[in-house]
Amino acid sequence: MRQLYYVIRTLIRGRGSNVIKIISLGLGLAMSILLFARVAFEQSFDTCFRDTDNLYQVYSVWTQKGERSEPYSQNMGPVAGAILENFPKEVEAATSVCRYTAGDPLFNGSVRFDEGKVMADSLFFRTMGIEVLTGDQRELIQKDVVFLSDRFARKIFGEDNPIGKTLMFGKQFPLTVKGTYAALPENTTMVGNNGICEAVISMPTMWSRNWSNYSWNGGDSYFEYIRFRPEADKESVMRRLDAMVAKYLPAEMEQIQLGYTAVVKPIRDEYRTSDAVQRMTKIMTLLGFAILFIATLNYVLISISSLAYRAKAVGVHKCSGASGQTVFYMFLLETGIIILLALLLAGLLLVNFSDFVEDMLVARLSSLFSPERLWVPVGTVLLLFVIGGIVPGRIFSRIPVSQVFRRYSEGKKGWKRPLLFVQFMGVAFIAGLMCIVMAQYNYVLHKDTGYQPERMVTTDIGFDSAEASDYAQTFFKNLPYVEAVSAASNNPTIGLSGAIVNEGGKSLFSTRFMGAMDSYPSMMGITFKQGRMPRDRSEIAVNETFVRLMHWDGNVLGRVVGLDGSGEGSTVVGVLKDFHTGSFYTEQQPLAMYYKQRFGSCIHLRLKEPFEENLRQLNKDVAATFSDKLIDFSSMEQDIKESYNAVRVFRNGTLVAAITMLFVMLMGLIGYTADEVRRRSKEIAVRKVNGAESAMILRLLSVDVLYVALPAVIIGTLASWYVNDMWMELFAEKVTVSWAMYILTAVGILAIIVGCVVLKSWRIANENPVKSLKSE
Repeated sequence: MRQLYYVIRTLIRGRGSNVIKIISLGLGLAMSILLFARVAFEQSFDTCFRDTDNLYQVYSVWTQKGERSEPYSQNMGPVAGAILENFPKEVEAATSVCRYTAGDPLFNGSVRFDEGKVMADSLFFRTMGIEVLTGDQRELIQKDVVFLSDRFARKIFGEDNPIGKTLMFGKQFPLTVKGTYAALPENTTMVGNNGICEAVISMPTMWSRNWSNYSWNGGDSYFEYIRFRPEADKESVMRRLDAMVAKYLPAEMEQIQLGYTAVVKPIRDEYRTSDAVQRMTKIMTLLGFAILFIATLNYVLISISSLAYRAKAVGVHKCSGASGQTVFYMFLLETGIIILLALLLAGLLLVNFSDFVEDMLVARLSSLFSPERLWVPVGTVLLLFVIGGIVPGRIFSRIPVSQVFRRYSEGKKGWKRPLLFVQFMGVAFIAGLMCIVMAQYNYVLHKDTGYQPERMVTTDIGFDSAEASDYAQTFFKNLPYVEAVSAASNNPTIGLSGAIVNEGGKSLFSTRFMGAMDSYPSMMGITFKQGRMPRDRSEIAVNETFVRLMHWDGNVLGRVVGLDGSGEGSTVVGVLKDFHTGSFYTEQQPLAMYYKQRFGSCIHLRLKEPFEENLRQLNKDVAATFSDKLIDFSSMEQDIKESYNAVRVFRNGTLVAAITMLFVMLMGLIGYTADEVRRRSKEIAVRKVNGAESAMILRLLSVDVLYVALPAVIIGTLASWYVNDMWMELFAEKVTVSWAMYILTAVGILAIIVGCVVLKSWRIANENPVKSLKSE
């Protein structure tokens, strides 16, 4: 108890430096714990399912001209069922899941719910290992049936029993609630169009309306899963899959030299071993350790810098009977109290900035710090305590008793300079990373796509008749705030469907394809290099990449090419300048554009200014006019921004990390400079008496720090270049980065370091030397 009293008195006496320690440690702990928690969150994906080790996902592998594609997560509908049918001894259950047909919101009366949904067959819950809480899962064999998660059911119906109640699917037809299941956590790949799967709609709901192709002849739009029986010979099944799939493939695929097979992979490993996740995990882990060690070393640096004026107090403790071990334990206790206060500060920061933090990490704090992941903050704090407490504690415990009787002079810099070196290197690393991430985000967000998304809005809607389609087109054209109207089969910002190009019975490559009205290219700012738009379904327009892959020279108009194995070829009547579909994660793809006569599918409108106000008015007018349909127009520019949401999140994370590390470094540098000024005050005074100017004193102290800072910043900048190169591999289109950007970043950091030293040394450099010499 007496030792605790002495520790508290020491903390109060040195409250100035202790406040700096608490703030720097609090910031460092907050950021490093968040990054480590996100890494642990990523590594725990898809562990929510029962007996996860036996749950496997099915992937498609296409073979074209003898080249096998990478496994693709979407499959033809019957594949999973065929695996179950052919391997009943090894496979317990299998299911097919469709997401895109379940995109409409659910309505309880007039209340709208946009949560994620999927359509699945009756073996969905058994295959996935999701607990059904109420109802019979076999009800999914009926059409217009829905199961809700218990979380979603409470949101819709409160504490009322949801069984038997109805919900409207969009504004199309009612769904009857037949059961509930245990809600899934955030860290799962079982998602719908708008997030975690909160509702499962029966697959016959879409089959009965002919919404999707469920056959061996294309329609690869299904996510499929199988559950192996315990102790099943999984390798045997994998070896026989090729032969099994071959029994079902139509002969037409062989005729155009197109091959298909399936592979299965453990769902537990597939997400965390993906290239993008592994790359981001490495970067976040590196950032977490960099921030943690810099904050820890900053604490050690400030603690060691206090040796000069705390040595006498340690000597007094030893004269009073305290052993070196007692002094060591007292310093550990002091470190523990400071870390506890820093942890409290970190907690306050996370709570008060929870919205920003959750947006930055794309996960709720309650999910990041769920009970099974509490080891992350505990482990981080223990690591900080061990490094931050033991190193300076050992130094303090070795101070001899003789320091009571003479002035302590800690002239060696063996501890200080390596600590500063690591801090400078870490700040240069994170600053270099931040600059390139920000530049890449700005680049992909504003790079020319080949079309004009400004003030463009889209929505997906179909019409039952030509009269209804014509009425809708006239309605939109007559709106005073609409500048132009057209329609296509798809929104180019979210990617397009694919087709196999064949010539002379041989498959050549896969192309994107879309239908568009005659007015579409001019409205979108898409230009022709040759020819015109198609005028019927026998004609197509292709882009420059398509022409290049076909190895066509000169005038290509009038050439005939087949799509998807069709016996009837399409005549090329136009060549479009390349425009990018999807995002810049993928390279420019070939494109075939066919004729679309009727207005509908994906409606495109260009609005007048003020855009936001007109968009709100548009949705209001549409809801009143087409009250029987669900029509939501959204901004195309916003769609583009959302496609780079992961980059934005990473940009925000690196920005916050850079600010945190810069602040922590400055705290350590201020402590180091203050200690150097105090230690060398007599030397500085003597130099001034001998004629040294203030500028010479400032230069002396600055150069002393630059000897450490310059090589550290160079190494940190080189490390950021290496990590940036690894991260940029995610993109097909990359910002051009010159060494000038890295050099400017390094020079900026060195300028901040020198500026900090000059400001902290300014007083002693301009002080009357008599004041320093009076106490000598």
